[in-house]
Amino acid sequence: MKKHFKLLLLLAAMIATTAMAQVSKVPADTRMYLQAIEAVNQKAKIRSTDAAVRQQEAKLFVSCAPTADTKAVETQLKALGAKPQGTIGRYIMVSTPARLVSQIADIEGVTFISKGPDVSQKTNISKAVTGVTKIHAGSDGLPQAFTGKDVVVGVIDGGFDLAHPAYKDAEGNLRIKALYGASMSPEEGHAVVTLDGTELGGREYTTPEAILALKTDESTNSHGSHCAATAAGSTFEWAGGMAPEADIIICPLGMTDKPELESSASIDAASYGIMNSILYIRDYAKRVGKPYIVSMSMNSQEGTHDGSSVISSMMEKLAAEGTNMALASSNEGDYNCYLPYTFGADDAVNTFITGGLAAYGFTRTPAEMKFQLGFFDAASNDETWLSEVMSSAGEGCSFNFTLGDGTTPEKYADIKAFLEGVIEGGQVVFSLSQLEDGRAHLSMKGSLPDTGKGYLVFHVSCPKGTVADFWGDNGCAFNKPEGDNIYSGGDSSLSAGDWGTGGSIITVGSWVTKNEFTTIKGNTREGREIEVGEGIGSFSPFSSYGTDLAGHDHPYVSTPGSMITSAANHFDAEYDPETSTDVTYQDANGFIWAAMSGTSMATPTAAGIIALWLQAKPTLTYEEIKETIRLTSNRDEFTDATPIRFGYGKMDAYKGLLHVLDIPTAIPELSTHQPAGVTFSMKSGVLYIDGAADGTPIRIYTTDGRLVTSTALSGGSITLPDPTPAGVYAVQVGTLGSTLIRK
Repeated sequence: MKKHFKLLLLLAAMIATTAMAQVSKVPADTRMYLQAIEAVNQKAKIRSTDAAVRQQEAKLFVSCAPTADTKAVETQLKALGAKPQGTIGRYIMVSTPARLVSQIADIEGVTFISKGPDVSQKTNISKAVTGVTKIHAGSDGLPQAFTGKDVVVGVIDGGFDLAHPAYKDAEGNLRIKALYGASMSPEEGHAVVTLDGTELGGREYTTPEAILALKTDESTNSHGSHCAATAAGSTFEWAGGMAPEADIIICPLGMTDKPELESSASIDAASYGIMNSILYIRDYAKRVGKPYIVSMSMNSQEGTHDGSSVISSMMEKLAAEGTNMALASSNEGDYNCYLPYTFGADDAVNTFITGGLAAYGFTRTPAEMKFQLGFFDAASNDETWLSEVMSSAGEGCSFNFTLGDGTTPEKYADIKAFLEGVIEGGQVVFSLSQLEDGRAHLSMKGSLPDTGKGYLVFHVSCPKGTVADFWGDNGCAFNKPEGDNIYSGGDSSLSAGDWGTGGSIITVGSWVTKNEFTTIKGNTREGREIEVGEGIGSFSPFSSYGTDLAGHDHPYVSTPGSMITSAANHFDAEYDPETSTDVTYQDANGFIWAAMSGTSMATPTAAGIIALWLQAKPTLTYEEIKETIRLTSNRDEFTDATPIRFGYGKMDAYKGLLHVLDIPTAIPELSTHQPAGVTFSMKSGVLYIDGAADGTPIRIYTTDGRLVTSTALSGGSITLPDPTPAGVYAVQVGTLGSTLIRK
């Protein structure tokens, strides 16, 4: 260990005297992405007999100087043969052949070109946590009077079962009004054109026949089905979503019409597809003249967490323009995913990487970062290997190789050779470069099986006084061995993802409503909520939180996300009812419902509730939605004990709806909670109330405060005065609470 530590001290000393090189406009990770695209295209040419085989284009974010004319830059991009596909602030989304990137970099006003960050769906990574709770219209305090009708709910995700009954109305009509596949090739002569004339990438389907013919976007994923049904699934029997009559827009990220072009490069373009999908949903809603909410059960730890990254900046701009969005806070709240470090003289940060390989680092100010990968041998209880030194300066450095595939990269062969000696199989993708403003950016991701032989170790050095932050995603954690040693461990104090750090996005955390569920086989499964001792009412352990580096607290609000049951994808073999321990129900046609947990489940819950508010007041602005959350979310002993884990509290659909309609002002005596255990139904002018005793005082008001009737419950019902016009009415049930009904 001592010889390695001396090397690191020497490395740190070298950094202190190294001048900062000019920042490359095309960083190392983007160059690696471009190389991957070229390799895939070359293979496609070799395999195809079609001389006109379509080549995959790079999906890039082109940064322009704050003073640049983005329209003029768009014109020059088109002249080169590149395709601008949406401009948000000073960032232009561009689809382009990889060979044009050097020419794009030379356009006046262009300052940086990047591929965008990695993306991960935010179901919880631990199977032990997944579970079920019934979420359907009419439960969890949802008002019976509003169902999301004439509101657009857009879901950006993957793994949709498009014919699932959760997306059909009572007559069997498909409620999915459009599907937009950002990763698909545009249909010949039918570009997806927005109202402002922007031609987006991808393809859209707008008829039930065309959508149903697709069947599914992914046969190995159910995440999207679950999220879309949680937000807006149709109500039948015990199942249903928050807004069961909303118009659904599906945006599957991974759907492609050219499977021969699939590669890791397609994954790198996911954030690009997300931004195009937001623009599509927003434009669709404006085109049909309906209010909308975008639900994104995803986030990324690859970002500076101070609101300055490309995606967080673009989302901040969209929010400022009134784009309604709900975003998962992330799922790293219960492990050591965050490691901040201030470098002293001749100093290095050293940490074990456990639980996965998805680690990212950024300096807070322009600085050079140097990196070595190490290996801690379990048998000798010592670090036995260090890689060569890699630096962020100048062009930076990068490599991408698969262990055991028989190939050797031109550079970094020693790293691959060593890893192949201790790990069987897996992939390593590494880059170290500089951001547009000169800050260092470290990224290391891949898949490495745990062989029990030891741990990978990060060694990072920066000049004295530099502050750097490191994040792990998808289970990747920073740990240290027991005892007094040179290693540092992380914590979860800033586990919220990067995308909402501009401060304007509604980030959603999760809290616990159930701690066990019953599988389709009749077995009872318990969740980790019991193991960690939090229990019902508390935050979900996985739910990410923290004050970001710009000073914003996350999450903004919390909804149920532990043990949620919703629609799953029956094409997904993982949810085969015969073998899965998460499937809870299968209908006569083979469609299934299953259990999942995560802020992924909490986010569409929040989005569906917002859809109810938008139905009540279609002109509701994004700022008004946030204000409603702030003023009406519930606080209790759990939220007061750990406020940073809940944001403004537990989202309350009913109190929020009353606030949106301004009913507390019109009817000051109306309770702002619904009666527990009481249900309501209306038929032919008779209001049936089940769960309240005969003789209970009943007062019914118009929403503007006029008293319609004051009577007492008799035989479980009351008859409304004749005539009582059709509309929405507020019902006060003695001291039990109130509800809204629709006549």
